[in-house]
Amino acid sequence: MKVVKRIIILVVALGIIGGLGYYKYINTVTYFNEPGTVGNTTGNLYGNGLFCENDGVVYFANPNDYSRIYKMNPDESDIEVLANDSVYFINADSHYLYYSRNGNRDYSQMGFLNVNINSLCRMSKRNGKVIILDDANCNAAALCDNKIVYFHYDAEDATSVYTVKIDGSEREQLTKSAIDPRCIYNGRLYYSGVEHDHNLHSMNLDSKDSAFVSSENLWLPIIDGNNLYYMNLDDKNRVYRSTLSGENKTGITTYGTSGYNVAGNYLYYQSIKGNPDGIYRVDLTSGAEILLAEGEYNNINVTSKYVYFADYRSGTTFHSPVGSNQVELFDPPIIPLDD
Repeated sequence: MKVVKRIIILVVALGIIGGLGYYKYINTVTYFNEPGTVGNTTGNLYGNGLFCENDGVVYFANPNDYSRIYKMNPDESDIEVLANDSVYFINADSHYLYYSRNGNRDYSQMGFLNVNINSLCRMSKRNGKVIILDDANCNAAALCDNKIVYFHYDAEDATSVYTVKIDGSEREQLTKSAIDPRCIYNGRLYYSGVEHDHNLHSMNLDSKDSAFVSSENLWLPIIDGNNLYYMNLDDKNRVYRSTLSGENKTGITTYGTSGYNVAGNYLYYQSIKGNPDGIYRVDLTSGAEILLAEGEYNNINVTSKYVYFADYRSGTTFHSPVGSNQVELFDPPIIPLDD
């Protein structure tokens, strides 16, 4: 019997040691992505990345709770708070959330030191553990495969573009030019020139080699399948659609725009000098255009079920089912975070 007891004790001890080792392993290992992984849509990131749908879950910055990070189902049911961080530029893959901490929040919740309030972070979906990928002032972040490409601010170069691997390694400056890092397609960064032209260029994030794509004078490109959408700077900032190389160019919106997004067969935009100004919806098949909400709005984000946009002055957020004419207040609850 003594031998049996010793064997049982040994087995239990080995199980505990193995369990502790596995727990330590799963809390330190990084799960890398397959090629072609992106963290959010380009259009959402142009709208400050306040909503991000991944694996049937919508992660969002709650406008009623200092933009703290929450999650819900695409139909807005089962809302939960995830962390105390106020966030924007949310990205997601199968295992992690990535975001820039947003310093425009209730600082009383950050602790008296207010440390790393604008840093680039990675949160584990499994246990909520957060690691800091860059403790500088960071924003406009986009996930491309296993790298985050983002704006990084420091005293030496002011705003420049950096990349960092999702495990926090290999952080480096991609370019000193403040090109927009948010349009990712097929593993490359697409951007409008900011120094010599406003043409469309692309960049390999590993080699840093750039290539000329299109001579269109454009801003805020979105690549959706075989279509390139962009603000045409030669035509009062109207949204145009063409092939990636600029062929078959067609004007989509009646008015110029300060911001837009694409949701399947619809394009939503905030008009400039509209009659009146407001959020408009364009049917990309028929070309039919309607006014959804009069006023000045920004932060247009879309999910599979809803389009979201915020009043420019008050920050009040509204939503409309994709393809619907109905607009209502988006009023998620404030949920205390369990200690």
